[in-house]
Amino acid sequence: NGAERATVRGVNMFLPLAFVVLMFMGVMTGGQALLASTIEEKANRVMEVLLSALSPMELLAGKMLGQLGVSLIVLGLWVGIGLAALVSFALFGLLNPWLIPYLGIFFLLTYLTFGFLMVSIGAVVSDMREAQSLMMPLMLLLTFPLWVWLPMSQNPNSTFSVVMSFLPGLNNFAMLIRLTSTAPPPWWQVWLSVGVGVASVAAALWFATKVFKIGLLMYGKPPNFATLVRWARQA
Repeated sequence: NGAERATVRGVNMFLPLAFVVLMFMGVMTGGQALLASTIEEKANRVMEVLLSALSPMELLAGKMLGQLGVSLIVLGLWVGIGLAALVSFALFGLLNPWLIPYLGIFFLLTYLTFGFLMVSIGAVVSDMREAQSLMMPLMLLLTFPLWVWLPMSQNPNSTFSVVMSFLPGLNNFAMLIRLTSTAPPPWWQVWLSVGVGVASVAAALWFATKVFKIGLLMYGKPPNFATLVRWARQA
């Protein structure tokens, strides 16, 4: 009995981390692929050929949807492996099945938000080295939940945890941590956080459509982040 209780406590403790790592790896894998492919196509002048047959919006949508399909397949495989491990150790009963759809929802919102931003960065640089400085703010946002998952999972209804649940860019990770904790948040907070995520996707899409059109055919010294914001406002 003591060993079983220890196992249950261990699963409950690390379940939030497992879900956050799954989403982080899925978003990073898909986002980095989008960034690298955009930079490569621009450096090889493939973009100019594609733009002769497609509009910038069609090209942006095609890249996002294509990589989204790949990312969902990879995420599904990881989830399947995790579920199989829980079943093999007779621990599947510790996982609320509703957490899987929530993982899909928050992954989709996070992927679209950061994917649009990474494509925008890829469109304005010529190589990965130039992209590093522009990627820094996004990387800080993506990795921050990995630093705070433990205090949030232990105190899911603290002021810090609740505030994190509604901060754009962080809310999807924060709400997933709270949902997988031993004291899940009320449903209205979950769906308010989903609403914040939808608004973040809309803002990222607006930003990407403005910057993507300008940056695709621009060569030379890459702009800084402030310049990208100015382009988005003026376009």
